[in-house]
This record gives sequence, C-alpha cells and structure tokens, in this order.
Amino acid sequence: MKVKVVIRSIPVYFFAIATGFLFLSPVIWMVSASLQRERDLLAIPPRFIPEHPSGAAYLKLLSSEYYETTRAKDEGVPTYSVPNQAKLYPGSLLNSFVISATTTLICLLIGSLTAYTITRLKFKGRTTLFFGILACRMVPALALVIPFFMLARTLGLIDRKIWLIVVYCSFALPYVIWMLKGFFDAVPRELEESARIDGCSRVGTIWRIIYPIILPGLVAAGIFAFMQTWNEFFYALIMTDTGRAFTVPVISGMFASELAIDYTLMITSGVLTMLPPIIFTFVFQRFIISGLTAGSVKG
Repeated sequence: MKVKVVIRSIPVYFFAIATGFLFLSPVIWMVSASLQRERDLLAIPPRFIPEHPSGAAYLKLLSSEYYETTRAKDEGVPTYSVPNQAKLYPGSLLNSFVISATTTLICLLIGSLTAYTITRLKFKGRTTLFFGILACRMVPALALVIPFFMLARTLGLIDRKIWLIVVYCSFALPYVIWMLKGFFDAVPRELEESARIDGCSRVGTIWRIIYPIILPGLVAAGIFAFMQTWNEFFYALIMTDTGRAFTVPVISGMFASELAIDYTLMITSGVLTMLPPIIFTFVFQRFIISGLTAGSVKG
C-alpha cells in the first residue's frame, strides 16, 4: 500500500521541484552572476557557475570605497568614466530601511485604529468611508506623481526622506486598513465587552486584548507594507536629487548610464536588495501564513 502511495506521489514531487526550480532559477543566476568578473559574465556561451568566484562587487558596494576606473585594467574592458554610485550605496541601503520601517510602523498604527473604528463603531457613512479608502488603491500612481511633486516643491520637501514616508503611507495605508478589517471582524465582540465590563478602557482593550489576538494579521500587513515600500522605484526617483535621500532601487538603476552599464554591480545590488524582504519573510513566516488564513474567516 505504501509503495503505491509513493509511486503516486512521484509526479507531484517532480512537479513541485520543477516549479520551484523555475521560480528560483533567476535568483540563483543573480547570485552566481554577482560572484563573477564582468568579462566572465559577458562571455559567450554564458557561464552559470563562476570559474573564479569573487566577492569584490559586494565589498565595493558595502565598503563605501570610491569606484575608480581601474576596473578597465582589471577586467579588460574599454576605459570610460564611471559614476560614483558605489560610494552612495551604503547610505541608500540605510535610507531604504529607515523609510520602509517608518512607513510600516505608521501604517500599522493608523491603519489598525482606522480598521477598528470602521469595524466596531457605528456612524453615518461608515460603509462609504470604507469603500472610499479602497478606491484610493485604484488610482494609478502615475496620475498622482505631478501633484505630489508640485506639493513637495512648494513645501521645500524635495530630496527629503520625510516626504517619501508621507507618499508611501498614502499608498500602503489603504491596503493595511483593508487587510486588517478582516482580522477585527474575526475577533468576537464578547471578548471586548467582557473587558469593558471589568473596567478596561477602549484603548486598553485594543492594546491588551485585541492586538495580541490579531498579531498574525499585524505582522502579515506589516510585511506587505514593508515590501511594497522597499521595492518602490518611481516616486523615489522623482522625489530625490542627492544621496541624502536616494533609496536602493534608485541607486541600482544608476549603474546603467549613457556611457556604460556596470552589470556586476547592478546584479550585486539586486541581490542585496532582495535580502531584507527574504529575511523578514522567513523570520515571520508562521505569522504571515496564519495571518492570511485567519483574517479570511469570520468566527
């Protein structure tokens, strides 16, 4: 009987492994390419396994060293002037983390209170407000870039991290509210009423009773808000001018210029950019899975 079960499972496991390899192959190639020299990376036929693996590209990006044109001598490529993006990369990595973390915390705080208000309190226009928040997610980002830019220039907030946080909150907050509403709906009202009878205030009830119950939902919403902010490129490119507010996606795009394209540093930057979301996803994996399933059922 067990032999038949194993035989029937072989196609399933084969399909799962093939699908996993299909989705992971670009990531594996990026890691492999980041460890190659540029002339090996551009060789024909391509080499998927580095013959002479080197972590020089990671050192250039993370050590803030000035990226000189000595690469032309080492790599055997034509000499040209290379912009100094590598020196700005560590600062952009910090900028991206500060902006994404701050945006996530603000969205979770405001979004959870808003979702609770819409779910628990009865007031006129509650349904209209909720669907109006959802409608904000349907506005194309391209349609808002000019108003946001004009407002930032008027207020003197161009090239400021605080303005990127405000812009990103306007995009991530509706999604967080919509997501958390399902979790508040799943919390029995009897728990809240019992806490209120025992003398706990409404704020105390939210903090001591409801937040611990919907913790998986808070983590899931926070991870999605963080990843959405971390990977944003268009607004960060428009709203920033210098390394003071450059984010990682902007710096990664700058490795392709009119004069040359530094493939190795661009790919290495992509690998480093993937790491924080991947780490957070693995650390909070159980919260994400339970959060995505718990909020879909009203109990």
